Amino acid sequence: MKSRTTFYTALTYAAGLLFLAIFIGPILWFLALAIRPAETAFAMPPQLTFEPTFDAFRHILVDPGTNSPQLVNSLIVAIGAVLLNLPFSVPAAYALSRFKMRGKKNIMLWYLGLLMAPPIAFLIPYFVLITRIGLQGSYFSMVLVLQTLTIPFSVWLMKSFIDEVPAELEEAARVDGARWYTIMWRITLPIVRPGIIVTSMFAFVFAWNNAAFPLVLSSRSTATLPIGTLGYFATSGVTWNYIAAAAVLAMIPPMIIFLVFDRYVVRGLTFGSVKG
Repeated sequence: MKSRTTFYTALTYAAGLLFLAIFIGPILWFLALAIRPAETAFAMPPQLTFEPTFDAFRHILVDPGTNSPQLVNSLIVAIGAVLLNLPFSVPAAYALSRFKMRGKKNIMLWYLGLLMAPPIAFLIPYFVLITRIGLQGSYFSMVLVLQTLTIPFSVWLMKSFIDEVPAELEEAARVDGARWYTIMWRITLPIVRPGIIVTSMFAFVFAWNNAAFPLVLSSRSTATLPIGTLGYFATSGVTWNYIAAAAVLAMIPPMIIFLVFDRYVVRGLTFGSVKG
């Protein structure tokens, strides 16, 4: 019996290491691709040992530093998308969770349809609309259009958090004469604060990683980091070390956010999972 338990334990650890290698392997490979000499990138047989160089990072950040302003642009667009998203998605999620209304199921399915639709399907209509109203190439155009992705996801996620808040708490406040917006602001939202933080984090990542909308809506001065990375695919060749360096740079902000707020991720994703 003991040997069988040891075997299953070893098998579990082996499976865990395998999955870790699957997920961590590409990140480590891109990091190695960014710091290895360009001529050794695709050498055969692969060179596992090399002298690290940070020329690729210096190229994208300092000299000429093309991607430095694009990194700032990505932060502006992603943070702006989150700030515009919350005032619309949170009240909508609260209304869908607490109020009785006709067609609630259809509204949720409509949000789900927006979330599942490929972003490329919206490119031409949005391009025409943004151009007609004179917002082409602005930060606000990208922030506004990204709500197509962030609001449906945020409404679905926030509604699940609000559903777990006991209705008795709000009923007691309503008996005391509190209005719905007071109840939402002073009772419900403080309880679901981990859910708000988790929703904001995922909305940030959605906006940060999106390349379809900035590709057609941004200008040279407002281009985001994913768009800048595409510039290294040229007819004369592909500079993989610059692409890898830009990809590593693009991974850093979301990783920092999730590392700083990891406790809220755990609390948010397990909110309401245990009832007593």
